[in-house]
Amino acid sequence: MSLTNAYNSVKRALSTAPPNDAYLRWDAPGVETPKVNEEETARKIGETMNKMQQHNFDQHRHAFRATHVKTQGIVKGRLTVLPNLPTHLQQGLFKTSGKTYDIAARYASEPVFLQADQEPGPRGLGLRIFGVEGERLQGADSEATTQDFFFNNAPMIELTDIDTCLEIMELREKYFDSPTKLAMATKLRTDAIKQSAPGMLPNTNMISHSFYTQSAFRFGEWYGHFALFPVLDDMTKHTEKVQSSDSREALRDWLAEYLAQRGAKYEMKIQLGTSPEHHPTEDGSVVWDEDTAPYQTIGTIDFPPQDALTADRRVFWEDKMKLNPWNALVEYRPLGSINRLRKIVYEMSRKKREAVNATLTIAVNSVDEIP
Repeated sequence: MSLTNAYNSVKRALSTAPPNDAYLRWDAPGVETPKVNEEETARKIGETMNKMQQHNFDQHRHAFRATHVKTQGIVKGRLTVLPNLPTHLQQGLFKTSGKTYDIAARYASEPVFLQADQEPGPRGLGLRIFGVEGERLQGADSEATTQDFFFNNAPMIELTDIDTCLEIMELREKYFDSPTKLAMATKLRTDAIKQSAPGMLPNTNMISHSFYTQSAFRFGEWYGHFALFPVLDDMTKHTEKVQSSDSREALRDWLAEYLAQRGAKYEMKIQLGTSPEHHPTEDGSVVWDEDTAPYQTIGTIDFPPQDALTADRRVFWEDKMKLNPWNALVEYRPLGSINRLRKIVYEMSRKKREAVNATLTIAVNSVDEIP
């Protein structure tokens, strides 16, 4: 994408949109516009990411996920549906006022290698909700009673769409062992500013971060972005930055210390789209303007104080757990090309991990199965 096109995309997103309560149906014309040969492109991305998994194995003699490689903490808690939600927000999991669900989440660093915490970059949170009932997507596990969501600490994803994702992943694989050469190659791209954005994220205590799905999902009748925002004042005050003199595991240590003493609490919110032009699903790099698509609270997430990184919990999640946004309820169908490619890429990543580690992942349908 040229700089002009990138600018115009952002300009459209910030310009006058339909009223922010004129919510658009998830299947309305223009909400999704798949390209030809997307499956072929997705498989190329999967093959490239499998190569990066092999690079990690060659260095560490263990296969990790294709992205979000470094576990920083794993927690168990509860999601509570907000009481007295307005009718338009009573969708899927959120139809019953005050209902609670068991949940588990993994905090991680997003890069494809075991990055030292002194290095800035995206941080993620993978969330599994248990005890979920309802019709599941075609191809999903019909016996599952779970719903998965993935969040990052930025509202946009620099990978943009399926074609850009392939280009960036091929660069990351080519220069897997040379971050300097990768940075040089990235600077030659027309979207260099966008691609450098993840490195500009604040390298601070993860407990202070808000988290965003970045990509869009169906939300019952509508479509939108989910997000998690810290509730406790003490969480948002922990903005200390990792220094070069700190441990390479500083983020893990800070997160574990905070969660052991205080736990954590987030508001879960939804940002509903009203226009494919202003609130696109196909360009994940466009930040939806909160004036035209304000976040609305739908629930609260509570993680009580706990040991967030016991050895048995970490090994279980890294080797046994399999999260996939497509193993989901119909009402939360993933939308946009970044999500469509995940349908293929996540399965390829899982199979690679299983084969190299000689360890099968399992269907985890109860939070009590997690150590």
